[in-house]
Amino acid sequence: MSRIKKITRPYAWESLQARIDESIITKQPMIERTFWYEHVDSGQMYHDLYGCVGWPTESTDKLQGMPGYCAVVGVVKSKTDKPVRDAGFRIMGEGESGDIPTLLQKMLELRQEWGFGLHPDLLQAWLGDPERFIMTIALLNERLMLKGGDKMAILISPPDDCDEPKAFDTYKRSLESVIVSNPVRFAFGGNDILKNKLREFRRNDPAVFAVGGLVHSLLVRCTWMDQTRENMFVVEEGEERAA
Repeated sequence: MSRIKKITRPYAWESLQARIDESIITKQPMIERTFWYEHVDSGQMYHDLYGCVGWPTESTDKLQGMPGYCAVVGVVKSKTDKPVRDAGFRIMGEGESGDIPTLLQKMLELRQEWGFGLHPDLLQAWLGDPERFIMTIALLNERLMLKGGDKMAILISPPDDCDEPKAFDTYKRSLESVIVSNPVRFAFGGNDILKNKLREFRRNDPAVFAVGGLVHSLLVRCTWMDQTRENMFVVEEGEERAA
């Protein structure tokens, strides 16, 4: 059962048009969406939620490989007038395993828990290295699509700058920047895996790569906001409206 529900602002189209008009006047290229997500138990609101994965590292004669890691991260919707672009990030759930099928199963569990299917793009694609374990993922997707169609497949999309030689260093710096920012823009949400990985830091740790790559991409693209264009939003029938 999902722990997240989707909320759509009343008179969403009118609100969107007003935001577009204001953005044109103020020359702002991005606007806040007219829908968001709410945590069922706590009432905390989120602009969007994203999945990320870091694959296990290979073992060597001297070092044991590090387990793979996956997480769902929410972009926190502030209850104050804090600028939407400066939203914070919170880990909603995480998991790790050195076994690829087990790691993929954890990804399926996390996306189901955190609202997969509430919106076409929600947790459809996970940020990670799309060149690893292609056959294993393809076989899983084949089974998933037989049950529920193309929309059930797990898609892996590369984070920004993934091909750069020093991508890990870039991701680590981006993650550290939101952890030590004032005010702090990153919360572990009661989850300990990434927190412990940062304390015992090892280079190329899949957990740091996964969340760091996600945070880096979010900071670069601010994907929880919409570009200003008049055809970007259609109110879907049957969605829950905000009071």
